[in-house]
Amino acid sequence: MVNRFPLVQNLSRWISRTPAMPKINLDIGRKADSEKEKKPVIDIWAYAEPAGEEPDPLKRNILQWRRLITSVPDPLETFVGQRVDIIGFVHQRFQDNPSQFVLARHIIRCCLADTVPLGLVIHTDVNNNFETDTWLKVQGSFAKISVSSKLTLVVIPEQIDVIPEPQKAYINGVF
Repeated sequence: MVNRFPLVQNLSRWISRTPAMPKINLDIGRKADSEKEKKPVIDIWAYAEPAGEEPDPLKRNILQWRRLITSVPDPLETFVGQRVDIIGFVHQRFQDNPSQFVLARHIIRCCLADTVPLGLVIHTDVNNNFETDTWLKVQGSFAKISVSSKLTLVVIPEQIDVIPEPQKAYINGVF
């Protein structure tokens, strides 16, 4: 255990003026810490797509769109008419309007165990029957309409396709 915190060990010896001791491997039968292979327990890149800046609007994921939308002073004027092509799952349905739902992705904030859903409102002209957690590919454009009595930026789809859950179902929000 002492070998796992060399900075604290050295600081403690410096304060107490104790001479440095040679490293002793107390984990008998195992490799020393410096020899252990440095691999992450879970490689999040196998489960998550990156969320860096994407200049092509038709390649942006939900997190990239949400970052961009929140970065401008007036998104209702800036993005109306902008084309989108996004993938996500049906996260939330609106009780007062069955033609609206939230298309979301789970965003990794720290690790796979610490994900949060983040989405965009989809507004269709017809009552849709998409079940919660159904994966969809939505192609359309942004518009502003009233959602729960508030003017909101929404995606008006031109095409909605049911798809299987993608291999990279998460978006890596860690920088």
